[in-house]
Amino acid sequence: MDPNTDETEVCFDMRLKLIRSMVGIGAIAGCLQLGSAQQIRRTFAVSLAEPVTLHVELEQGDLQIGYARDGEVTITVVTTGNPDATPQAASLADQFRVETTNNHVEVRNSPGSSPKLRLIYQIDVPYRTEVAASLEYGKAQISGMMGPVNVQVGVGDIHVSHVAMDTQARTRMGDLGFDVVGGRIEAQTEQGNIACQRAYQGINAVTGYGDISLALVGTSAATVKTGGGRIDAVGVRGRLLASASSGEIFVRAVPHDDWYLSSISGTIRLQLPHGSGFDLDLGTNSGEMLITRSDLKNPDAGARHTNQKANGGGKRIEVRTESGRIVVS
Repeated sequence: MDPNTDETEVCFDMRLKLIRSMVGIGAIAGCLQLGSAQQIRRTFAVSLAEPVTLHVELEQGDLQIGYARDGEVTITVVTTGNPDATPQAASLADQFRVETTNNHVEVRNSPGSSPKLRLIYQIDVPYRTEVAASLEYGKAQISGMMGPVNVQVGVGDIHVSHVAMDTQARTRMGDLGFDVVGGRIEAQTEQGNIACQRAYQGINAVTGYGDISLALVGTSAATVKTGGGRIDAVGVRGRLLASASSGEIFVRAVPHDDWYLSSISGTIRLQLPHGSGFDLDLGTNSGEMLITRSDLKNPDAGARHTNQKANGGGKRIEVRTESGRIVVS
């Protein structure tokens, strides 16, 4: 997004994306109804005076939670998979249970639910909804509400978009995606990729093995613990801490705050606009340093450290690597 984009255009873009996502979810459910799949829908009235708290705890399936209308929560459960294994509506209702107390709604698997049956849980909520969800196997998609949101998946992907407040997402094996989140994001996966766009309060992203991609984010920390995972950060608008093992770190942004970047053997690349002022502190134990800018001096061959100011200095950019390469352009 252009930093000069008018706020009205941003809001319109957010609304348009939300409408498209809701239409897409509705189309998926509609297609399933036309086939051999069975469906159950239950609607519960809720008060407008206070937020809804939604608690979901499931073994497996795909979970879709999104804004539909205020004043009610609608839960639609649809079967998927082998048509021969599709249960009748009566037995489908036995797969899950819903408990409501005032504006608190809980959705869980029933004690006698079938572990072999794959279901799609689509939950339509008011905008003022707080979500806490856990899913052992499957995908989780959450969009279009105030939040906060806390979602955990054992094996499967998580995608959160258009949430106004803080978001926490964690999976053992799977990818994490975030788009237009107003609050702070805490994201962790043991094996998988993390992608985040338009999170102006920033993100703390940690993957044991995978790539991290950040675009238009505030103060952020990105960590790849092992392997050759790559970190890409474009348009960072706050403090940045990035650490990788053997993978590459690439940062392209205006330094609005201090940056601290480190790797063991991976290459670290910085692409900074001409005319910006910053303090550059580079250090390597056995790697190479290369600066291809007219406002900075390229270190001598074999140099292990350089400390320079560009255009009078400014925010501090500290880069350290043991045996990797450092490139500043």
